[in-house]
This record gives sequence, C-alpha cells and structure tokens, in this order.
Amino acid sequence: MTDLRNAASRLALSTATALAVCMNALCTPAVAATVDVSETQTIIDHVTVSSSKPYAAVKQDLESRLGRLDDHIRTLLNQNKVEELRAALQKAAGNDGLVIHYIGLHGDWLVLKGQHKNGTEYFTGNVLTAVEMTNVNMAAGLYAPLRIIVYENAQGGTTIEYDKPSTQLSQFRSAQIDAQGRSLDDRLAKLCASVLQ
Repeated sequence: MTDLRNAASRLALSTATALAVCMNALCTPAVAATVDVSETQTIIDHVTVSSSKPYAAVKQDLESRLGRLDDHIRTLLNQNKVEELRAALQKAAGNDGLVIHYIGLHGDWLVLKGQHKNGTEYFTGNVLTAVEMTNVNMAAGLYAPLRIIVYENAQGGTTIEYDKPSTQLSQFRSAQIDAQGRSLDDRLAKLCASVLQ
C-alpha cells in the first residue's frame, strides 16, 4: 500500500511540475518584435487615352487580343514544371507581351448604388517580366500585375487610364527594374493605340 501511495505521490508531483512548466511558458511574455516603418514619396505619371470608338468594341478587342493567366498555367506552377510553365507564359503573353490576370467589373458593381455604367478594370502584366523585377526587389511585386481601367466616357467613346509603370517602379532605384518599367510603358501605349483605333 505504501508503494502505491509513493507512486501516486510521484505521479502527482510530476504532473504538477509539468503543469507549472507549461503555465510558465504560456504566461512568460514573448519578446516584442521590432517594427520599422518608412514612407517614400514618388511622382507617378497618370496616362489617359480617349477615343470615339465605342466601349463594347474596345472591351472586345482588348479581351480577344490578350491571353489569360488561367488554371492550366497555375497547375504548371504548382507542379513545378518550369520549362512548360515558361513556354505557356510566353504563349499567353502573345505579341503584346501582356496577359490578363483578373478582371474587375466596376461598372457592374454600381448596382449597389442603383445604377450601371460601362467600366472594367484589368489587372494585366507579364509574369516573366515580373520575376525579372521581383528577383531584384520583391517589393516591385506591388506593381505586378499592372492595373488599367477602361470605361465609356461622357462623349460616348472610350477612355483607358493607367499609371505609367516606369514611374511606379522608379522608386526602387534599380537599372534592371527601370528597364522593365520602360518596356511595360511601351507595351501599354501600343495596346491602347491598337484597341482604341
């Protein structure tokens, strides 16, 4: 009987010790992380291009002209099939060197305000261009993909607006990123000229 009491006493003591260790770990305050915040001001060139061409025709031309970042491409990424992925991305980018990543239906969302307008935002870019930039500075990914908005203007034509990529990316002070930014400037300007004609 004494052995049983001793065993029970040892068990209670070891349980209490384990509980004390756990409580100490839970109650000990963690060391606070250091948080640094900085702000940078940069000048952005905003581009507005308008045409008398109807919105529906511009939208159709743009969407038929650009490839899509689709599930097939995402599957190749998930399967780590690098060369197939690179080929699929090049094919999707086509002659314009741009791919639609996502479409924002801003005109449709205005139903929440009891109205509808013709206006669509396109998140567009090129993953192969993006990795050239994020390989240098991951923060450049903030501007990949780019955003353009296409909407019916007051004159019944179409307006495309976007922030010029080179001016967004100049804040990173990198010759490699700047070169990609200028290339994106050219691609967007050519795309706008083509779909608005």
